[in-house]
Amino acid sequence: MVNSIYETYRLKRADIREELSGVMKQNSLLVLLRPLFFLAAVGFLMAHSLLSPKPVYLLFSGILIVIFLWMLVRHNRVKANIKYLELLVHINDVAMQRLDGKWLEFPNTGERFINPEHRYSSDLNIFGQGSLFQYLNAATSLAGEERLAHLLEFQTSLDEIKQRQQAIKELSPRLDWRQHFQATGMSESVRKPGNLEKLLAWAEEKPVFTNKYTSLLLFCPVITVVLAFLGHLHLTSLIPPYLWVLPFTMQIIIVAFTSKKAHQTFNKTGNSVHEIRRWSALLKCIEPEKFESPLLKGLKRKLIQGGDAPSRRIKKLFNIVERMNLRYSSLHPVINIGVLWDLQTLIKLEQWRSGSGRSLRSWIEVIAEFEALSSFTGLAHDHPHWTMPEIKESKPAFKAVALGHPLIKDEVRVGNNVELSEPGIILLITGSNMSGKSTLLRTVGINLILAYAGAPVCAKELSCSRMNVYTSIHINDNLEKNISSFYAELQRIKLIVDAARFGEPIIFLVDEIFKGTNSKDRILGAQAVLKSLHELAAIGLVSTHDLELSRLEQEIPQIKNYHFTDQISGREITFDYRLKPGVSKSTNAVALMKIIGIKIN
Repeated sequence: MVNSIYETYRLKRADIREELSGVMKQNSLLVLLRPLFFLAAVGFLMAHSLLSPKPVYLLFSGILIVIFLWMLVRHNRVKANIKYLELLVHINDVAMQRLDGKWLEFPNTGERFINPEHRYSSDLNIFGQGSLFQYLNAATSLAGEERLAHLLEFQTSLDEIKQRQQAIKELSPRLDWRQHFQATGMSESVRKPGNLEKLLAWAEEKPVFTNKYTSLLLFCPVITVVLAFLGHLHLTSLIPPYLWVLPFTMQIIIVAFTSKKAHQTFNKTGNSVHEIRRWSALLKCIEPEKFESPLLKGLKRKLIQGGDAPSRRIKKLFNIVERMNLRYSSLHPVINIGVLWDLQTLIKLEQWRSGSGRSLRSWIEVIAEFEALSSFTGLAHDHPHWTMPEIKESKPAFKAVALGHPLIKDEVRVGNNVELSEPGIILLITGSNMSGKSTLLRTVGINLILAYAGAPVCAKELSCSRMNVYTSIHINDNLEKNISSFYAELQRIKLIVDAARFGEPIIFLVDEIFKGTNSKDRILGAQAVLKSLHELAAIGLVSTHDLELSRLEQEIPQIKNYHFTDQISGREITFDYRLKPGVSKSTNAVALMKIIGIKIN
């Protein structure tokens, strides 16, 4: 199945490269012809001036200039198309690298979202090098990445989860549209932290020049012209010939009074509009699409609230920006005083902000949601054998068939059945080093995070209740806070127990419980914690090397023993990574020491 998906991307890349080759030929032709047509036009003008003033020379020169200008416009479009097609090639290359297991080379690891204090993200490799974020991210904007990170870190309602599942199923076969959406975002990308907040702050600024009294000032040029006309005709002695000077003087005062504010606003607007272009391009991708799932239809409805489609409203903003550019002309002072050009432009700009500025935030939220959904949809498209989990509002429970780690390649991934059928069930996992204990805990956790984000999971079947995930897997000391790794683990275990005590439905994943202390204290502490979590109706998995803990199964049947095994043959150790009932009866620490050259008497 993976091979057929890989072939899909390979064929798409080949088709795009063929199209790109044709466009590159057009580009080369235009590069050659543009200067030739320009020089020919100049030649005919010189012939008209120096040889003979024949109208035909001017006609030919005019035709050649028109063709040159058309070529100029055409060439810009061809160059934009080349960039777009190159991005599509890159997107398909990335998709094939992901299927090939080469995704660890992707530059965007989501490192900025790492939070060691989060209850599971660091332990489950959600962000950073080798992370789930690095694997699936298809967002091109910082807002899209932030939305994706939010969905991976925070749980939403069951209704929202189900709506995202439906949306992902609908988007999965729309590969061409998703790649077009991604390439559009990449071609217009402006990725500077803080730009978005500056843009939104600009869009949501309180208007200054939009009250009705300010608008009345725009009648001054009309009054000036009317008075000048009537005074020139001498129709009545009531209108002296120079009365128009009064409103004209008023116009000069208005220009002087508003010039500083206009200059500041126009500069800020120019910088902000550059950022808006990328959002406009992405909105144009969404607006013409028809969707069936409730979430996608709801997102599109948010775009059309308030009248015109966002792209048309943004086009009006660009028209206002074109008016602002007159200030770079030598005629600007005359036109500005004559018709109050800057004041008119300010009023139009602030009317746009009043009518559309506050909608910009919701438009960007829609785009960010689409980018996050597209990232999850990539999993559904590339792994059709994965499943959409069944999630319920019920007491803590978890059941998975052939559950595998989504970041491990198909050919080496091993699936295991894991079941915690009722509150209070705890799986105690024993086994030798490197046998798969920690990987199993991460496998359960990362699939739950995908499930709660609305994405498909790496399993044949998966059903679970909606729970909060807590982990204690990769705990480090903190020198800045003077906290040892053992104390850090104690704090994390306390967080888990307190969550269960406060009535949260939780699933916990604890690796090598209390590994930072001596065996006697470790066993006593672990027994107390496991009994407490069982009594508090939490469910979870705990790995340990302490086989003494396996006796808890005799005392509490809901604490069940499972294990991983290995095979030692000479200097080789092999693992099958299969989860089996019961307690581990093998160890490999001494064998590993001997293999790396440590002498054991």
